[in-house]
Order: sequence, then structure tokens, then C-alpha cells
Amino acid sequence: MSKNKQLDLARWACEQAVKSGAREARASVNRTRYVSLEYRERIVEKLEEATTNGLSLDIYSQGRYSSHRTSDLRKDALAKFVSESVAMTGYLTEDPNRRLPEPKYYEGRKDMDLELLDGKYGGVEAEHRHKVAKEVEAAALDAGGDRIISVTAGYYDSLSERATVASNGFEGQTEETSFWSGAEVTAKDEGEKRPTDWWWQGGSTRSFVSDPGAIGRKATARALGRVGSSKIPTENMTIIIENRATGRLLRYLGAAMRGRNLQQKSSFLEGKQGEQVFSPLLTITDDPFVKRGQGSRLFDGEGMAARQMPVIEKGVLKNYFIDTYYGRKLGMEPTTGSPSNSVFSLGDKGEDGWIKEVGRGVVVTGFIGGNSNSSTGDFSAGVQGFLFEDGAIVKPVSELNIAGNHLEFWKKLVGVGNNPYAYSSLRAPCLVFEGVTVAGA
Repeated sequence: MSKNKQLDLARWACEQAVKSGAREARASVNRTRYVSLEYRERIVEKLEEATTNGLSLDIYSQGRYSSHRTSDLRKDALAKFVSESVAMTGYLTEDPNRRLPEPKYYEGRKDMDLELLDGKYGGVEAEHRHKVAKEVEAAALDAGGDRIISVTAGYYDSLSERATVASNGFEGQTEETSFWSGAEVTAKDEGEKRPTDWWWQGGSTRSFVSDPGAIGRKATARALGRVGSSKIPTENMTIIIENRATGRLLRYLGAAMRGRNLQQKSSFLEGKQGEQVFSPLLTITDDPFVKRGQGSRLFDGEGMAARQMPVIEKGVLKNYFIDTYYGRKLGMEPTTGSPSNSVFSLGDKGEDGWIKEVGRGVVVTGFIGGNSNSSTGDFSAGVQGFLFEDGAIVKPVSELNIAGNHLEFWKKLVGVGNNPYAYSSLRAPCLVFEGVTVAGA
């Protein structure tokens, strides 16, 4: 289905919903094509290829709301689907805050190319996909030799097209491509230990996976780095959280910034807007306009025009993530219901530089399990990584635990790296915290 036909169908579905008795409606028509494959022991272990089409419909009827989806896009089937969706909505509980965003929030949308579409996607051949995965696996195996138990290498690409229309004036279309490749490697160790690690990378264009050999070698290096891992005694020390691993802590924070948790009194950040909550070194901006960014967009899921928004500024909490529904319930101006790209104010050195400056501590390369209470801010998580002394890595460590409260923990931030992680919408650098109790043996 062409982009124009998608838009026409979304318009038609909205019109049908209103004719069937809905006060307002929003319809999205999407098409996604993806290919996914895995290699193991130098042969294809998994291969998937599919194209999906669908229509999502949000109904707002006399203060009642419901959401529906179908993959049958024939007009006669859709007409019945729409009328039945409107009828079913009438049985739901009334909520006067359930309605489309006011049209003013659609205004101000930027007209710019975010470079989220690789125009040559249609020319990607099956041979190329297999070649990438095979090269990743071969490089990983060759780099590890007989020290490796297994390698699972993968490749994924997709093309997604979507047209969205709201009955009160919004229309928007998106077209994005995605390319990813990587490997998970399991290494040999003493006894029953089987340390495993991974490396995947990707983005909106083929250039993100242009060096399959480097991807495979990095996955093996990370797995071999875990060999000989052990506990260390419990100690209060400085930790450096690797840029790839910071996402866990940031998602904990993000949950406390959501409108839903604020409205339900289950956020430890409730009422703290404008306060110095974090270290003055922490500055995060929600930036939807990063070229080729994983979270880049011109409008959000409600159709609200995207804009840059300060989230934390020199440790001061500036904004929450609030959609129009929770904005009405909270009596607050909506911002957006979900983050785009989290962009950090960076420091002047990377992980290696911080290791040399700090001298002794633990580099956290991964979190294992754990939990965070969005109401109180209490958290606990298992960690693994490397012990460093005299500014150099000494040995891998594991089966450690850190715990605390976010309102205190983030004040211990004493350093920010200059190396933002490129393969996530959480574009965080390494982060340095001092005075953290690392529980071990």
C-alpha cells in the first residue's frame, strides 16, 4: 500500500468512526517489512521474513475511550470493524479527561529530515544479509579460537511506514528503516562457569553495520573479558558505570517522571519540579531532532509537535513526561507522554581517563536482575564488571550488588564521560559515582 493510500485509509476510518457515533477518533495505518536471521556453528539456525499491515483505531465517545486494531484492511470489513468498535466503547466507564489533544498542540511541527530512512533499503539483497551475519560469526569465532564455546550471530533490518489521522485536524506520516547486527558469545572458564556477553549495533542506515568483523571481535572480547570473574569483599568505593549499562538506572528515573505515576502518587519525584534533586553535573535534554537518532521524531504518539525539552538542568528537575490525558488529570501543561532521545551534557574524558583519575574502584559493565520502587526511590541491583587499581584494570568481578535510594544516589555523581552510547535513544556517557557500597563476599 502506497503512503498516499495509507493516509487516505486513515482519513476514511476516522470519518467512519464519527459517522458511527464517536465524538472523536484517531486512526493509524501501518506497514512493516522485516528480515531477521541467526547463524550458529556457521549455518543458518533461524530465518524470519514478514510483511505486516494493520490499522489501529482510538475511539473517544461521550467521555469513553477504547483502542482497537485489525489486520483486515478491506473496506467492507473495516466498516464493520469501525462501527462495532464505536458500539463497544459505549459500554465503558465514562472519563471526561479522555479526548484527543487540543489542536494547538499539533502546531509548530518542524519540517526537517531526521535521516531515519535509508533510501536504498529496497536494494538490500538476501545475499548481503547472510554475508553480514556470517562475517560477524566468523570474526567472533576466529578471535576466540578454542576459548569459545558458542557464538550466535544475527542480522536484522526493517522498513516501517505509518500514516496517522485524528478527527480534529492532525495528520502525520513517518517512514523509517532499521539495520542491526551483532553476536552473543559464550566462553570457557573454570568448572561450570560459562561467561557470556554480547555486542550489537545498528541504526537507521546500513552504515551502522558496515564493519561486521569489528562487531564480532568486540562481542568475543567482551565475553573473554569475563573469564576468571569472582567476588570481591564488600567495600565503599567509586564506581564507573559503562555508557552501555547506564540505561538501567535511567529507566528507573524515567518511570518516576511519567504522568501516570505522578497522578497515582507512585513517584518519588512528585512535587520536586524546580528542585535540586541530582548532582549539579547532571544535565539531560530530551531532544527529538538528533539526526539518525534512535528516538528522533517530528511528533509524538498523540500527534503533539516535537520540541526540545530540558529534563534535568545542572541537577535541577525541570520537566516531567506528561501526555494530554494525565495533564488534564494533574492540572498540568502536557509536555509529551514518552521520551525521545536523552542527550547528556558531556565531560572531558572517557572511561579510560576516569579509571586513571579515580585510581581504584569498579567499572560496572552490566546489571543483573534488580528492582526499583518508583514510589520511594529505593533500588537494588546485581552488577558485574571490572576491578581497577592504580588506574588500570586488574580483574573481572561478578556477583556484586549495589543498593540505595535514587534521591541520594544521584547526588553522588562526581563525573560524566565524553562517550555517549550511540546505539540507543538513551545517549548516555559513562557516569562516575563515589561513596557507593558495593556488596560482595
